[in-house]
Amino acid sequence: MAIPLTLGVLIFVTGCSYEGNADQQPSQNKSQIQSGNSQLASPNSPLAGSNSNQQTAKNSYTDKKRQATNLQCNNAVINQLYQAKNPSIKRQVLGCGTVIKVLKDDNEGSRHQKFLVKIDNYPNITVLIAHNIDLAPRIEGIEIKNPIRFYGEYIYNDKGGVVHWTHRDPASRHQDGWLEYKGQQYQ
Repeated sequence: MAIPLTLGVLIFVTGCSYEGNADQQPSQNKSQIQSGNSQLASPNSPLAGSNSNQQTAKNSYTDKKRQATNLQCNNAVINQLYQAKNPSIKRQVLGCGTVIKVLKDDNEGSRHQKFLVKIDNYPNITVLIAHNIDLAPRIEGIEIKNPIRFYGEYIYNDKGGVVHWTHRDPASRHQDGWLEYKGQQYQ
């Protein structure tokens, strides 16, 4: 007796926008960003289905993470979120900028390496990068005036915003992020 096998197809959108071919980029207008009505699915959202579907999803998600390191920065998304001035919107972003100040580590609770980044092409926007060094390696020797790429969760504040979740989530409940500095990735 043969048992039919059903395979599911899972599609993930990383939430990371990038500059490039318009037919590859998800569309999202400013009103959707301001309202927080994002049409993007989180790769770590709960999945219905069998363990094989979950394994397929995990492999697909890992492939998307590898591809994300080859994407171009899209600081326009950060600018749109900054212009919306809504701290309740949290969005995964891929950005680039220049380190302008290295701050003292935050050692309360989970330890975070902190520094300020001036966003490329948007000189009025500076973001605080809060990189969890209990979960990811510290960037040793980080210096001002050096470029950096980041993939993490942006939250607006009146000083420009903060980017955190620049590390792997060991519990797999949040999308992984990373920092890229002098050709090395920190996750």
